[in-house]
Amino acid sequence: MTKNYVFDIGKSEFKDDYSDGVKGELWQDYAKEQLVLNLDNILSDAKEYAHFRNNKKFCRDNGNETWLSHNAILVTSQRGSGKTVFLRNSKAMWAESKKDTSELFFLKVIDPTMLMANDSFANVIVAQIYDAVSQKLNKLTCCDDKSKRDRDTFHRYLKKLADSMGKTSEFNGSIGIDKILKYSSGIHLEANFHNFVESAIELLGCKAIAVLIDDVDMALDKAFEVVDDVRRFLGCPYIIPVVSGELKLYEHMTQNHFDEKAYDNRCRDINLRAQGKQFSKELKDAYLTKVFPASMRISLFSVERLLSKMMIKYPSNKEISYSNYLDSLLNQFYYLRHNIEACKNWPELSSAREFTQLVRTLTPNDLDIEDLTTAEEIALYNRLKNWAVQKKSGEVMALSETAITVLHNNYTHFDISNLLAFNIKRQIDSNLYHWAEFKPFESQKVSLNSRGLDSEENLIALNSVFKQNHRSLQSMPPLELIYSQLFITKDTFRYEEKVAIQKPLKNLKKIKGSRHDILLNEDYKAVDCSIHNVLKDIYTESQVYSKLNNEQEFVFFSRAFELIVLSFLKTKDDMSQVESIYQILSRKPFYSLIKLAETKIAIMGESELDLYDLLEDTTSKSAAILFSLIADWQEKHSQICLSGSKARYIAILSYTFNSVFTALNVIKGNLSNGLGGENLTDMILRFKYNLLNSIVRAGIYGEAIQANVLVWAKPTTIRSTSKINNSERTYTRNLKKLTEQIESCNEDEIVKKEKLLETLNLHDAISEHPVFSIFMDSESNVLTMLPIGKQLRFSNNNTQKKKVTTSEVEAKGDKSKLAFHIGDAASSVAILREKIGKNHRSQNKIESELVKLLSGSNITSEVREHWDVVIKAQRKLDDSFFNGEEINLIKPENDRNFLKAVHKLGNSKNA
Repeated sequence: MTKNYVFDIGKSEFKDDYSDGVKGELWQDYAKEQLVLNLDNILSDAKEYAHFRNNKKFCRDNGNETWLSHNAILVTSQRGSGKTVFLRNSKAMWAESKKDTSELFFLKVIDPTMLMANDSFANVIVAQIYDAVSQKLNKLTCCDDKSKRDRDTFHRYLKKLADSMGKTSEFNGSIGIDKILKYSSGIHLEANFHNFVESAIELLGCKAIAVLIDDVDMALDKAFEVVDDVRRFLGCPYIIPVVSGELKLYEHMTQNHFDEKAYDNRCRDINLRAQGKQFSKELKDAYLTKVFPASMRISLFSVERLLSKMMIKYPSNKEISYSNYLDSLLNQFYYLRHNIEACKNWPELSSAREFTQLVRTLTPNDLDIEDLTTAEEIALYNRLKNWAVQKKSGEVMALSETAITVLHNNYTHFDISNLLAFNIKRQIDSNLYHWAEFKPFESQKVSLNSRGLDSEENLIALNSVFKQNHRSLQSMPPLELIYSQLFITKDTFRYEEKVAIQKPLKNLKKIKGSRHDILLNEDYKAVDCSIHNVLKDIYTESQVYSKLNNEQEFVFFSRAFELIVLSFLKTKDDMSQVESIYQILSRKPFYSLIKLAETKIAIMGESELDLYDLLEDTTSKSAAILFSLIADWQEKHSQICLSGSKARYIAILSYTFNSVFTALNVIKGNLSNGLGGENLTDMILRFKYNLLNSIVRAGIYGEAIQANVLVWAKPTTIRSTSKINNSERTYTRNLKKLTEQIESCNEDEIVKKEKLLETLNLHDAISEHPVFSIFMDSESNVLTMLPIGKQLRFSNNNTQKKKVTTSEVEAKGDKSKLAFHIGDAASSVAILREKIGKNHRSQNKIESELVKLLSGSNITSEVREHWDVVIKAQRKLDDSFFNGEEINLIKPENDRNFLKAVHKLGNSKNA
């Protein structure tokens, strides 16, 4: 039957002698067997040595000659693995061995770290033996002649030993015969020590004495002295030294000692220094082999071996296995992060001491309570914080601090920057987190785009935020940088056909009386709702570095993520929520470089809104709309976001934050090299599916597919749910595995099934969050697109084209960029332009390149498909468009000429 170990947290910590006789409390039972065997063998040698010493013929032939034996037992393992406890229980182990326990006398454990500065370790050993004998003599009730002789003999040998152990410095006051006599006494030190021990054994009534020496490797200034005394004095066969310590530290300290003797770094002879180093290494190995023979070394089990069989006993006679305890611990603090990859940063235990401290810090009782009060939960996270500091675990530290902030709820308006897990700048506070180890400057620099002017601006900003010596608590994802190709023109938002919000706005009445109610009519409907305006406020930012065009709205995702986090932490009945949403939309995206560097880098437009912005400020309107939609979402998914602890989702949100923004950095880099007809909504869908995949990936038990989603997918694939299900294998296979695990749970796995179901419910809830659903209809069709970059668009129909007068064209000037769209035409235009070369400027050159591309020998099915889409779109436009003033709004010239070339070829017979 497999043996289990027991850790009783109800037992006083100082009681480490296991005198209660509880089975399983001595964890190193295999080391115990080896210790008893070694003690028995050495005891046999001691009895044989006594036989020789007492043999008259032996004494007559050899006089008072002594022998040494190298019989020191080394108990070695890494720090905190229980060497001290093992040593303290060695007497009890021997007592349980069914040997004649009276034959071996155990001295009290000696800790060299407790020695005073001028104490000699050899003197301490002698004092220990003297103290043990004195206690025995004090207990004697009779004083027969033999007892008196033994006592006198003991004291006589003690005096001789004391004289011979004097240091050289003590001889300096003697001259002549007195000095010679003192030196002569020192020469007989070994014999005097043997005689002293023999007389002590006689009085103690044993055959040998076990000397227990603990933590030698912690007494760095005395370590070599102790080991050398073990070699010289405790080599007496009557003495059995049992020494604890980490072998590699003994090696280090011994090496240092011989290095000082073997060579001098100031020596100019390189060969001599090299020989000295080699001699030192050889001496170190030979010395430790002699003092601690391999047969006498006992290695304690590592904590990994122990924990697999560990039972934790706690009040009310309850027991829990360590594996179940760890599950409870992770379920409490790493909620819905079920597999090794998702929990990889949970600090592993490195020693038995850390195990006992963890269980005493976060007890099973704490994890048993189903409904903790806020105060109890704060106290629990405070203890987790202490554990994180001890283990120097940055992720757990950030998690615990974030949870405490959320539970305190001491902020009027929500700002994710107050949460440490999401704030890279707060994590580099060296005064608070001097032990942090991750290098944010280096990791963020890798994320920079190495091409173009935007990288130069990003690098300047990055240098203003981070220094080389900064260290963060955890590895953070790439910041959102400025990619010069990933923008939407302001004219696109102005002239693109507006699409009304199709979601019901049921909660607007709640904001009556606030500054946002001016946007409502008396039926409590938002005035002039537009999907474009809300998407612009969530996903774009124009106030960026001064060298970039302020007419461009650059794409960011930080606000969307912050709104998702807010949805879990601010309830729908909290009237500060609408103001929190407004402030989120008003601030720069929290995880963008332009936000972190805004106090250091010159920003244009902070106080210089143009006429359009002054007249069409949509932020309050967007905040009111989002408040209504998020409140409705919270009501629908109340079991996810309105019940239980507010802090429970911090861990999974932190995990998805790192995963998603890492993926977005890759996606943005790919798109900046070739847009291929990308729309804002396409990018949002990429963001959405990476977020959903990270939730599912963390929630799966066992191995999940660790890859980003939709990194290289075409826009036409992203817009179709069926195409994503058929082509995006990473996401669909992870989701399938999650559902299969739910279905396969048996009746005994109710808790596991509940966790899996909550992961799926969280996935489903996030997929319907307003930051995603606002531009989708009930059948998951995209209602609007909004082109990224300098892409051509076609209007849906002739009647809806905006009429632009000559004066308007002149007023707009070169800043105007009018976009038109029909379905997938934008994507097909971009692909055709890529194939003929985007830089061709003249209409004639573009026409000739298109003719070559469309010739019978060169045309492919892919080209034919895209050409048909473009031709179908241009035929919906009448000739007046191409001959009138609207065409001049298309800038730059090569964009306009490409459209003209398509129109001309489209009207030809061969089109």
